[in-house]
Amino acid sequence: MEQTVAQVIRLDVPSSLRWVHTLHAVITEILSQLALDEELSDQINLAVIEAGTNAIKHGNQENPDKRAYFEFILQPDRFTVVIQDQGPGFDRERVPDPMQPENLFKSSGRGLFLIESCMDDVTYEKSGTLIRMVKKLT
Repeated sequence: MEQTVAQVIRLDVPSSLRWVHTLHAVITEILSQLALDEELSDQINLAVIEAGTNAIKHGNQENPDKRAYFEFILQPDRFTVVIQDQGPGFDRERVPDPMQPENLFKSSGRGLFLIESCMDDVTYEKSGTLIRMVKKLT
């Protein structure tokens, strides 16, 4: 049986929204190397940018002394992204549902909903300071 080794790419950025552009460039380049169809690429890209922005803005409160860590794990059948911040964490169950009538017209609060809609599996670990997102490629 042939053993395939996962390729892992790591990125570590300061907690400033200026670095989201770099994150976007990195994930776009990784996805172009995978030669995925456009819809799959767009879904992964959106989820990564949303989760990365959340880590920097909400997790680390844009504190320049804190960092956001990204791991992109490429396997033949799946693409996994792990993002960790140095913030206090959060409880996913306490985040308001953006589809509830009282939240439909709010200007924010859809990031987690978008992430969970775009990826096949999303888990929140380490008290919400780590998000693991998986997109199946087969």
